Amino acid sequence: MTILSDTLTGARSLLTGMKVTLKHCFRPPVTSQYPREKLEMSKAYRNVIVLVEVEGLGSHDCIDCNACVRVCPSDCIVIEGERPEGLKRKRATLFEVDFALCSECGLCLDVCPTDTLGYSREYDQAGYQRADFLYDLIEPWREGEEACRERLREAEAEKAATRAAAKKAAAAKKAAEMDGAGQSDA
Repeated sequence: MTILSDTLTGARSLLTGMKVTLKHCFRPPVTSQYPREKLEMSKAYRNVIVLVEVEGLGSHDCIDCNACVRVCPSDCIVIEGERPEGLKRKRATLFEVDFALCSECGLCLDVCPTDTLGYSREYDQAGYQRADFLYDLIEPWREGEEACRERLREAEAEKAATRAAAKKAAAAKKAAEMDGAGQSDA
């Protein structure tokens, strides 16, 4: 009787397993078919940092303030910069991050005064040597840097002209008020 009972229990178990298999066989896959299919990561996804493009500028807006360098607990950020001729603010010429050391804590994003740092949406970064994780974040922006600097110069000149016109209008208004006050006294 135990042989028959064991056989029936095994058959029942096999049929239950086949039922589950057939039920899930015709459903869409739960996992992505990596590397043929890549997922779009959400905005909450935290990965390595990148320089974010500023709308209207066509480039990053890193001003080489070194706030991210000072706050980084992993000491993995190196920034160098210069003040281009005709501009008031500095521009970063090197923004090097050693992602082998980076803990992706996000402190650098929090202290950035220009909000030029953001998280990358890439999730398949791999390397075989430590040097594979040393990135210069300025590199993608180097080609258009001179055009960006020219746009910044034009924007600063436009702001200066607007300020000068406002100052001239305020002076003219004040002079008109003084003339009006002087005529009423006479």
